[in-house]
Amino acid sequence: MFRPLGQMRLFRKISFFGLFAVALLVRGSSGTAAAANDPVTELDAFISSTLKEYQVPGAAVATVKDGKVILLKGYGLRDVTKPGVVDENTIFQLASVTKTLTATAAATIVDEGKLDWDKPIFNYLPEFVGYDPYMTRWLTERDLLAQRTGWPAYTGDQLDSFGYDRAEILRRLRFFKPRYSLREVAQYSNPGFFVAGEVAARCAKQSWNDLVEQRLFKPLEMSRSGTVIKALQGPNATAAHALVEGKIAAVEPTELDITGAASSGTSTAADMSKLMLMFLNKGTYNGKRILKPETVAEIFKRSMVSKIDFTDLPPISDKTGFYYGLGVGSYDYAGHQIIEKGGALAGVRTIINLVPDKNAGIVVLANLNLTAFPEAVRAFFLNQLLGIDPDADQKQILALNEQLKKLMAPPPPPKNPGKFNGSLQSLVGVYENDYYGRWEILQDGGGLKVQCGPAKYPATFKHWNNGAFLMQFPGATQTPTVTTFMIGEDGKAESFENESFGIFTRVKENK
Repeated sequence: MFRPLGQMRLFRKISFFGLFAVALLVRGSSGTAAAANDPVTELDAFISSTLKEYQVPGAAVATVKDGKVILLKGYGLRDVTKPGVVDENTIFQLASVTKTLTATAAATIVDEGKLDWDKPIFNYLPEFVGYDPYMTRWLTERDLLAQRTGWPAYTGDQLDSFGYDRAEILRRLRFFKPRYSLREVAQYSNPGFFVAGEVAARCAKQSWNDLVEQRLFKPLEMSRSGTVIKALQGPNATAAHALVEGKIAAVEPTELDITGAASSGTSTAADMSKLMLMFLNKGTYNGKRILKPETVAEIFKRSMVSKIDFTDLPPISDKTGFYYGLGVGSYDYAGHQIIEKGGALAGVRTIINLVPDKNAGIVVLANLNLTAFPEAVRAFFLNQLLGIDPDADQKQILALNEQLKKLMAPPPPPKNPGKFNGSLQSLVGVYENDYYGRWEILQDGGGLKVQCGPAKYPATFKHWNNGAFLMQFPGATQTPTVTTFMIGEDGKAESFENESFGIFTRVKENK
């Protein structure tokens, strides 16, 4: 979840509304901006220069104002390994901006009276069982969509990769221990959105995928949007990119279609402009009522307060606050409520911003992770819109961008690492965790590998210090985690504890 330099420009305090009223529409990667010194021209130039400064291969941007698309343009390359430029119809993974689609699709069911935001979900999904009776009895759709389940932040969403289907993931959530009580502290939870999607789908009597496609994409005429990764297989789709050994490289995109309600959406700048226009027009698009005005207000309403954390980039600060609505966040900036949702997957960064009382919005889709490029563009747009120096936050965002790169660094090695006194063979075996299931550790040449769940999703173990090993999943954006083995009296491992996944206990000998 991200809710987050060009050259300094002479600041002119001008009427953004007046200049946008005469701005020309910019379309396509070869589009031409309006007259010099208007906001569209300046934003367009800023995006072009900042793309290079942040070393982002390609991006697509749409801005809307007063019911019209003002800027709609692609920048850079779809794939650094082959020719092909980004345009307004290039398909990107939306990452966690998918959560906004899930909440909006659920809202259409609320409008029909088939779902209540505040009715416990066992009324709709009776097979759901939480970790404790209180969660089972009182968890609501609002709790799921406003990140107030108490399930630990940024945790628990790997079951998709491990090969479990939706029914089994739902069953296993009874073993997923909350970090906080229900509605106590905001915790960003992908499993929560998976469940929210299942609740809405059950109420609509269709899959989450069909719900989004039929209730949102079809009436909004979002013809190049989808809910599974196969949408990236077409000719005008972006590749995923990451910084690998100091160089930008194409990497495998994240595939999380089973728990798709949290992150598997795909779309284009052109299609996302239609979603923004619908929200800003209080639920109506091209004369068609998608949502009731009061339902749009409910989505934007603050249902949970959140502390400012490492993903919150300027202009978000302790002064603005941050709050969760339903599938979106919000904060107060320069006297205006800003609606925002960001996303990140292996090789992609996305962000959408709406300023309802200015009837304006922006969406930025970028094919690189980790990068603060989307936050840099949205900060320039917001400051420009609200009569603030557009460059006000750029130096700070660029500095924070360098810090983001360090997130992928492995833990520092110990200065004097201790030796592992056992043998690798003593660690080989099958281990189990109630939530994550069975993992099998195997000897792999002179090292160890692990196969996780029914899909036998792979990882490797590398000795780090004493009885601790670093576990590494495949993918350029995966960070290794420390795993410690507990050795029994017979010299064999009885269990291991991973800092991200918890405790696994040996269940049988490996043959």
